[in-house]
Amino acid sequence: MSSERWLTPVDVRLLNELSREPNLVHAARAIGIGRDRAVYRLLRLQRLYDGAVATGHRGGTTAGVTRLTPLGRRLLRAAEGGTTGANRWAGEYRAGPPPHVALAGGAALEVSFPGRNGEPVEVEVDPASIVVSLRPLDSSARNVLPILVSGLRARGRLQTEVLGTWHGLTVRVVVTPKSVERLRLAPGRPAFLQVKAPAVRRVRE
Repeated sequence: MSSERWLTPVDVRLLNELSREPNLVHAARAIGIGRDRAVYRLLRLQRLYDGAVATGHRGGTTAGVTRLTPLGRRLLRAAEGGTTGANRWAGEYRAGPPPHVALAGGAALEVSFPGRNGEPVEVEVDPASIVVSLRPLDSSARNVLPILVSGLRARGRLQTEVLGTWHGLTVRVVVTPKSVERLRLAPGRPAFLQVKAPAVRRVRE
């Protein structure tokens, strides 16, 4: 398996809790989310990594049990080693309006979280939350990133990772192989990425 990871901080915390507390409801409660959201996160990882990261069964007179699979344990070890695979960039918060984070090379991302003007922040964007197009779209996305495609990487049968260059920064995007074919994405070709401001999350360690 590639060392590239698409784990978010929520995913890492959930996997970590399940490694210690093999009960999905208890693990979800410990990190402040509901059971339904925890199930969604696990199913999302299953799609991205083409395999279950946890297995479980409901309890009868006892609590249900949910345990990490070997894949889930590998992902947790990789995350603990510092490779989550989300797009992460460091910058400086600017109060605006509109509020945004100034990044290296003149890049900037509008955000929806509060902060102190001038404070250093680190932000991340899930590769699966980014929309790719051949031209800027008239949409609610506040961030439109013109990129040059620098590479394509297959991630199982249902996912392709598109690598793009934006103001000298590398951006990872996850799309389907059919989208790659339909948009004719290839190294050296231009494209546009649409990122909603709420999708730019502040990283809190």
